[in-house]
Amino acid sequence: MKKIFTIAAAVILSAASAFAGDAASFVDIGFSEDGRTYIFGTYGKTDKNYEPWAEIYTVDVAANDFVKGEVFKSKKGDVAQNASGKDAFDKLRSSTEWKLGKYNAKPATADTLLYIRDSESKSATDEIIFKDFENSSEDQSVFYSIRLVPTFEGSGKNVKSKFYINVVRKDENGEILSTVKVGTPDFKRKGISGYKIDKIFTDASGKSLVFIVQKKLEDNTGTSIRYMVETYRF
Repeated sequence: MKKIFTIAAAVILSAASAFAGDAASFVDIGFSEDGRTYIFGTYGKTDKNYEPWAEIYTVDVAANDFVKGEVFKSKKGDVAQNASGKDAFDKLRSSTEWKLGKYNAKPATADTLLYIRDSESKSATDEIIFKDFENSSEDQSVFYSIRLVPTFEGSGKNVKSKFYINVVRKDENGEILSTVKVGTPDFKRKGISGYKIDKIFTDASGKSLVFIVQKKLEDNTGTSIRYMVETYRF
């Protein structure tokens, strides 16, 4: 797959002022040189005591799972309490470079970006459509239809939820060419009351696909924004 449309403006992957709890920031650290590993970070300050925190996750793209021993989280006291979440992230990244430097990770570029959510008002379950230029020809156009499919039980901090991402390839007449479910459809997450796809991009080869998913966490401090990823290897 290749980039298939021009994005008018960049959108920051955060909704910080819209919630009572804290809102995390997402960092695209990038793909390994072979595209089989994806690394991302997230950071912020807790709402209750304003403690800076940061996390770094290493993902096996084909397995859609974390690489064992390569998930890193900051600890209380790593930076001063009046430091920013970005300070905590920078320190964590520096301290893990000995482990992650082997991947020579590079973040997504405009050429590998397939989708970016451009409005907070966009429904989480709206269909996302873009053309697959890689597999389209003069005689036939191929399109991707992406839809997030969530399920919720309960409400508030007692909510439990799960979701998957339905990825469908169609021809120009709407005939389905292939379908795949990305994610872990049967895995229930406690306290997560909402999901939104923020970005979709590939590695340079187009074989590894990453979905950046914003999730809403409900707890005693309010509603907080967190991030996760789902991955797929063609």
